[in-house]
Amino acid sequence: MALTPQQEQAARSPNSVAITAGAGTGKTYMLAGRYLFHLQTPNLSPLQIVAMTFTDKAAIELRSRIRQTVKQQAPDRFDWLAELEAAPICTFHSLAARICREHPEAAGVPADFTPLDEWEGQLWQGEQMAIALDQLPSELYAQIPYSLMKAAMEVFLRDPLSAEEALQRSRADWWPVLQKVQEDVIETLLNDPFWQEAQIIVSQNQGITGDKLETVRQAGLTLIETIEKYQHDVQNEDFQVAFQAWIKFKVGNIGSKQNWADEQILKIVRRTLINWRDFTKNFPNSDLVTVQWGELDEQIEAILPAFREAFKFVRDFISNAKYRQRILDFNDLEIHALQALADPQIQDYYQHRWQAFLIDEFQDTSPTQGKLLQALTQGKTLTLVGDEKQSIYGFRRADIQVFQQWRDRLSNTIPLSKSFRTHEPLIKNINQIFAPILADLHQDLDGDRLEPPHPGPHVESFIIVPDADSSTKPNAEQLRQKEAQHIADLIQQMLQEKCLIWDKKTREHRPIEPRDIAILARTWEPLEVYGQILGDRQIDGKPIPVLQAGGGNLLDTREAKDGIALLRFLADGRDDIALVAVLRSPFFAWSDRLLLQLRQAAPDDQNWWQLLQASDHETVVEAVEILKDLRKNRSLDPPSRLLKQADRLTGYTAVIANLPNAQRRLADWQGLVDMVRRLEAGSKETFIVVRRLKRLVDKGIEINRPPLEAGNAITLMTIHGAKGLEWSVVIVPDLSRKSQSDHSPIRFDPQLGV
Repeated sequence: MALTPQQEQAARSPNSVAITAGAGTGKTYMLAGRYLFHLQTPNLSPLQIVAMTFTDKAAIELRSRIRQTVKQQAPDRFDWLAELEAAPICTFHSLAARICREHPEAAGVPADFTPLDEWEGQLWQGEQMAIALDQLPSELYAQIPYSLMKAAMEVFLRDPLSAEEALQRSRADWWPVLQKVQEDVIETLLNDPFWQEAQIIVSQNQGITGDKLETVRQAGLTLIETIEKYQHDVQNEDFQVAFQAWIKFKVGNIGSKQNWADEQILKIVRRTLINWRDFTKNFPNSDLVTVQWGELDEQIEAILPAFREAFKFVRDFISNAKYRQRILDFNDLEIHALQALADPQIQDYYQHRWQAFLIDEFQDTSPTQGKLLQALTQGKTLTLVGDEKQSIYGFRRADIQVFQQWRDRLSNTIPLSKSFRTHEPLIKNINQIFAPILADLHQDLDGDRLEPPHPGPHVESFIIVPDADSSTKPNAEQLRQKEAQHIADLIQQMLQEKCLIWDKKTREHRPIEPRDIAILARTWEPLEVYGQILGDRQIDGKPIPVLQAGGGNLLDTREAKDGIALLRFLADGRDDIALVAVLRSPFFAWSDRLLLQLRQAAPDDQNWWQLLQASDHETVVEAVEILKDLRKNRSLDPPSRLLKQADRLTGYTAVIANLPNAQRRLADWQGLVDMVRRLEAGSKETFIVVRRLKRLVDKGIEINRPPLEAGNAITLMTIHGAKGLEWSVVIVPDLSRKSQSDHSPIRFDPQLGV
């Protein structure tokens, strides 16, 4: 397939270029063309071109696409194909690790360091931070309570370089920025056509003195006059009093028609005052206008020195521990690579080694990664591909301002706007919906195909409304069940009617299949409900195939909880809750009735393990023998092997293989076994591994579930996990659920402070 004119322009740009690529616009295909252009035009070697993205999976896909492009368009260049296998097509962290390994002394790292995975790094750092906090000077805790100190250090250590900069800032840095924002908001507000039109209407229509609405009208205009008078001095007390009074201004259903030119004028003035007030209150960033220096700001300024001292102590403590243990986490790789690049000779070495850079998903770049690029790319040909709307890694300190600043610096931006995932009637709907929502971030897309595969509507919205006759209000779970039933009805109907969809491979229309449908939720929790109800439906006498492909935390799955409960019991036979959980799980599948009978027949002072060993019930005796074998082996075998033994002795995986969503369950079980095996590094003792598992759970660390290929099944996954994937029919449920609030007690910005 040939490049589109937009893709061609981007791929063959002779200079550095920033590419704004909407969803489905073929950016990977274009990047492969750009890579080939670098090979052909300046005649570079693959070893001189750096292509970076943010995940290992994306890097593998990019390398594969580049290899395919070279094979097709330069089949005789065997040297390129050979060098591609060693070319730096990788993640930011991989490139940073390469720099650290090649220059360990300048980077300040052990030459034989081991990089920790993201969750391993979080776990290790949590353990070391707890030790460091215990050793902090006591006078610091006199100023900052332990809970706030711990929360602050956790936040700072996620991006230590930016935190270090932020901690050096003070009111002198952020206060002028706030004032400028406030003045800009007021200037924009006062120049808005709605404001000016409302002012004309209210100023030019007057009632008789003494009328209640006339009194309110004059009071409102007085407030407006004060606001306009001090618009360039927003912190002025008169301005603040007037502005806050205006956004709380009360109008009410007042005014007598005989006191106005006519009743229509009275209604217009009253309605305009209300709309004018509401317009001000809801104006973008109007809440910032009322921010003033206060008591809390004084407290923050007072404790900043203590935070600086504490952060230096904790960071140094953890850095020394890492050096001793010869390990680095993801943050360290970037920071130490930057440290190495501070050496002019090393920077010069890479300046000669790498001549062109292609960076995908640039909207997910963090400030530290931006600095790393700055040190590597001066005077080089740079290709940045990004889309602010698709930034999803804010929790990793990704900052879309980095993309915006670099794009502005290059001053050569090319948009990719033709979406190959859709047809024109659908994309028109999408453009219309999102243009007002995304405002300046919106980019109109065009559909690759003009004709839709089936009659409209192509975008539908459904609302689940409780029955008016019902005397009780349904709860959220009941409404979700109704929603799931409706989704199942829609999917069943589409499959039965063999709705036509577009097949990208054959470039023809064909009847829809289960693999063409996805249900994407904001969180993975409700997906089980949709999967269960869909799994009960049939097409041509067979159940509709459903697969929960990914998304969510492995530690939250039923299979992980079962395995962890077993290990907890093996580590501590007095853990009654863990033992009962194991007995109720597919390991033994005991009923609650049996558990109740056993408990009632036993003395109150017996724990569950004692109780079971004293029983002569046939089912109990069999389970006790298995558990005794496992407890006997815990001193010989690592926990991952104990889990496999438990599976072999109880038939755990055979049981879950016959439960709904079996493929997903089996993958989650294997994912747990693999994770436990990794936790055994350094110590294979069950007690130690259980303690590490507990810390992972307590800290809420997200462990990705093993991904699954859906085959010919309906895909259930989170919106986050679906990034970069596509289906012909997408259903987004559970949209009335409120997002969890972010109550982080500490925020920081390298330019503004803490």
